Amino acid sequence: MAVQKIYVDYDFNKNQILNAKLHPVSTTERTTLASTLNSNDQGLIVYDKDVTIFYVWDGNSFKPIGLTDAQYASIAESYNRSVMSIGITNTTTNRTVKLTYRDNTFISDNFNYAYIHDQSTPASSWTITHNLNKYPSVTIVDTASSEIIGEVVYNNTNTLTLNFSASFSGKAFLN
Repeated sequence: MAVQKIYVDYDFNKNQILNAKLHPVSTTERTTLASTLNSNDQGLIVYDKDVTIFYVWDGNSFKPIGLTDAQYASIAESYNRSVMSIGITNTTTNRTVKLTYRDNTFISDNFNYAYIHDQSTPASSWTITHNLNKYPSVTIVDTASSEIIGEVVYNNTNTLTLNFSASFSGKAFLN
């Protein structure tokens, strides 16, 4: 394969290239051309029309100059998906975390970090299903908001039983 011609318009008064066109080659042609080149051909530039990018011969192999369309698209996607803001909202028992990307899309996740059990019927044993998927700390108060001490039995990571010496009603705060 012969090296393609370069077409150039040159302004000798300004020592400036006005217009240049490298004859495009396919990836197969560029690969074939590489097998005929050596270190004396360093600096040779070709335009690969299959991947729409320029390549320069460094004396040993063709190296890309710039980015392919796919690489540019990947960088643009990464840029658009960079996080621009993080929002956290809380209620008494829930927390929502929201990540907003540069392109205004977002993801969010809501999770329970606490549970409030309201025991309206007096009892000396309260079984509480909290679904926190952990062994939470427990604070117990009666209807007058006085703290009560009781026995905490963790049945599993989502259920516990509180045992007291007397029956009463109140609230259990789990977190």
